Amino acid sequence: MLIAASLLILVLAGAAGAADPRQRFAEETGLDLDLIGVVQTNVGGIELTITFVFVNERTFDSKVSADLRLALMPYVGRNAVYVNPSIEQVVSQFAFSPAELSARQDGESAFFPQANAWIEITPGFASGWFEVNPSGPDRGSGSEGILVLGEAIDSTRPFDLIYRGQEVRFEIGQGVISPSAPAAAAATSSHDPIDVPPLEGTGTLENVLMQDEFSAASMAAMLELDAELVRALLLTIRGEELRLLLVRLEESIRDSALGPELLSALEPLLGTGAVMVWAFSVEGAAFSPWSFYIQQGGTNYVFFSSASFVALTDGFLRVERVGAGEVAAGVIRLPKSVNSALPFSVYFGTSGVDYP
Repeated sequence: MLIAASLLILVLAGAAGAADPRQRFAEETGLDLDLIGVVQTNVGGIELTITFVFVNERTFDSKVSADLRLALMPYVGRNAVYVNPSIEQVVSQFAFSPAELSARQDGESAFFPQANAWIEITPGFASGWFEVNPSGPDRGSGSEGILVLGEAIDSTRPFDLIYRGQEVRFEIGQGVISPSAPAAAAATSSHDPIDVPPLEGTGTLENVLMQDEFSAASMAAMLELDAELVRALLLTIRGEELRLLLVRLEESIRDSALGPELLSALEPLLGTGAVMVWAFSVEGAAFSPWSFYIQQGGTNYVFFSSASFVALTDGFLRVERVGAGEVAAGVIRLPKSVNSALPFSVYFGTSGVDYP
């Protein structure tokens, strides 16, 4: 099955011929069995295998790469399913169509998700474009996408996915079997929510972030902040430049040049170990706060609760992209399992910064 090198870190060889490809997939990826579905169907004399993975917090408690975390995390809690069609042959296009996939629940008639319910991971996924497996042509070819079912189903009850008459049933949370692979991530403990009024204007933030010299040192000097509290990431994501400014919220920021409105919003978070983040792009770039995670002592703590963030700009938790010249701002609250008195790292995808 095609699992791109940039996504899941393991590939399956000859899974189509395995007695139980679902079980083997669980063993090799560390995913719980209840999250996995596999259907196989003959298309023009070629066996097509489609692997489904339901996306929830346990999806990340497996051998999932940081890039797949980045792709899937915005869809946690949205009844989303990772979809991977693959064949043993190497082709550039195959007769796989997401439009042929339907869903059913509670004995009702099957329904076909609308086109906007599909998210492409592999370019051309919706049109049947396949890519050679990154592990080599002997592993065949395939593509990857995400189906967002949202309120169309209730994942606390069984539901079925159907492709060309072949169906697979999901019963999330039932008969969970955790393979022996060590956990790579832990869910964060939730916080009591904190709501602050959105900033009335972000012009000052935008002016700071669009400076030619973007570095932690230059930003700290401009904002009159202790350099030990400031970190900066300049990222290129799919050819687009994204700037991330991170500021650890200690008591000393009261004497900075952040401005009275922003300082007032941040007051409840000072001294808690929380980290403020500003995301900005000169020409626009993909960005989601759900792509952040905390690392400490060899454990990755990923976020699944909206209470783990405090929005400073309107719609911060729903952002999937910052427009040209726009800024998205919020605060990352450290998980309760993270000791803020000890070193920790804040990661966005595969890139991170260290504190202290």
